[in-house]
Amino acid sequence: MTDDTGRPVSLRQIAPDLLLIEVAGRRVLTQAECPHRRGRLRYGYLNGRTLRITCPLHHSTFDLLTGRQVAGPPCGSLRVTLLPEDAASPRSAAEAAAYAEAVRPEAGAP
Repeated sequence: MTDDTGRPVSLRQIAPDLLLIEVAGRRVLTQAECPHRRGRLRYGYLNGRTLRITCPLHHSTFDLLTGRQVAGPPCGSLRVTLLPEDAASPRSAAEAAAYAEAVRPEAGAP
């Protein structure tokens, strides 16, 4: 898959609640569902030029570097974790679970 500038992009669901996005030389882990109405972000629009993802349901758009919502119905930020350049991509469910702990909220957190 490529973005609108021809650069390669990849969006993989590596755990039920976790996506790995590779775009513009960056790798980002993020939650798999939009915080607005739980739209599945793996079916959303990924813009490699602006480093944003848009939910397919109600078009909430999020900055992949900060998680900040930039458009759509108010719903708050997306949880994101930037992977270091030298980190290996998670390949197994166990690795995905370990990475997922970095983006899951703590128990009882809002």
